[in-house]
Amino acid sequence: MRLDRLKVLLDDWAAWMKVDHHELGYPKKSALLSSGGESSHEVFEHMIEAIDNKNVATVDACIDSLPTNQKRAVYAHHLRLKKDKFHERDYSLALDNLLTIVGRRIFV
Repeated sequence: MRLDRLKVLLDDWAAWMKVDHHELGYPKKSALLSSGGESSHEVFEHMIEAIDNKNVATVDACIDSLPTNQKRAVYAHHLRLKKDKFHERDYSLALDNLLTIVGRRIFV
């Protein structure tokens, strides 16, 4: 995996982290009912969205598996939290580790 691709995934992860994912009530779409009139463009967009969501969940799990100081550095850098004095070093180490870990789990 290349660094620029990892940074895009981390930006997507940061946006995902800022949204409340605890939805209550009925689902927005029914799995059993279909209008039969969906265009292939809409189906393709839903497929891309599902892949992006899976990638973000994978990145979240990979970040969670980092050592605590590196995890804190990723959170501080991408979620605009307080940075400690070793932030640059820890963030650099986190990126190196994420390149390896995420590269094993996400192939695009």
